[in-house]
Amino acid sequence: MTASFVFRRREILAGAAASAGAAFLSASAGALQNTGGSTCQAGLPSEPWKEFGINIVGPALSQGVRGTYGKDFIYPDDSMLAYYRGKGFRVVRVTFLWERLQPKLFAELDPQESERLQSLIRIVRDQNMVLITGPHNYARYAVSDGVPELIGSQAVPTSAFVDFWIRVASLFAPLKDQLIFTLMNEPHDTGGTWARIAQAAVDAIRSVDKERWLYVPGDGWSSARSWREFNEHLAIKDSSDRVVYVAHQYFDGSGKGIYERSYDDDRIRPEIAANRLKPFLAWLKRRGFRGTVTEYGVPNNDPRWLVVLANALDTLKQSEVGGTYWAGGPWWGDYPLSSEPRAGQDAPVMSVLTRYLGSCSVSRT
Repeated sequence: MTASFVFRRREILAGAAASAGAAFLSASAGALQNTGGSTCQAGLPSEPWKEFGINIVGPALSQGVRGTYGKDFIYPDDSMLAYYRGKGFRVVRVTFLWERLQPKLFAELDPQESERLQSLIRIVRDQNMVLITGPHNYARYAVSDGVPELIGSQAVPTSAFVDFWIRVASLFAPLKDQLIFTLMNEPHDTGGTWARIAQAAVDAIRSVDKERWLYVPGDGWSSARSWREFNEHLAIKDSSDRVVYVAHQYFDGSGKGIYERSYDDDRIRPEIAANRLKPFLAWLKRRGFRGTVTEYGVPNNDPRWLVVLANALDTLKQSEVGGTYWAGGPWWGDYPLSSEPRAGQDAPVMSVLTRYLGSCSVSRT
């Protein structure tokens, strides 16, 4: 992926935030209610990286700015989680911005953002789900809004990333289950430094927490099809042996997840899903590592994309690798990949996603 992908993704996220903030805060309480009780599979997944889950976007909206809660970013509420739990999802990925949780490097975590994250964890646990969370920062931190600096630079030394993870791990150390840390979202253009940075973060977390499952993304935007180009020798040492490697993959012509062109214009074929996932899956098998794919998604506007999505999930399932669909979220509007219901109707992608989940039913109002 290239830098243009980040800018387009930021434009989408920023637009969603700008168009919906105040209205959502006033209306969300009654939007989706789990009034009938759930008959979902009750247990928690023992190997959550093999489970198919969902991304919910909100805390990482309006990239590059610390922003104002309710205007620039939002956290999902219980009703939104109840909708996905009611469909059978047991794993949810919700990322945040490092700058919001720690507005200044080497400083205390922000009390309000810490409480929002703690509240999210409580409602996830109440829904009997597992939360994957971590910074959506591309291996960067904006010391000043709008000016992201690479981890390992003079402005953002690796020791700052270590300090951040020690603070986060300490905050949540009492929670022994239903919480997974993902070190970072889509590191890229790190000049080959990401493996050392990731190892330092894992070591820092292990100084506080010996039991937490840790998700380690690959460099090169975590791209599954480019995995071996950027991550052939990635091998994190973990005394607890609780590391899972993370890839992302989209299926449009560019692989950036923008889907600017139609299925026909991009000359898509159903086998594109397996072909793009195979480099990562083959690497996992050869190395004997655990892995998961925490972002993939397709547009809702052409049923042929649903075939691609089904092929992707079949390919992952055959390799005993799970993932999380991109994405749900309260401010998506008309985002083409959205898994959110519209006018009381499920998004078309849900007809595929739910086939790979345990049986579940829940009433909505």
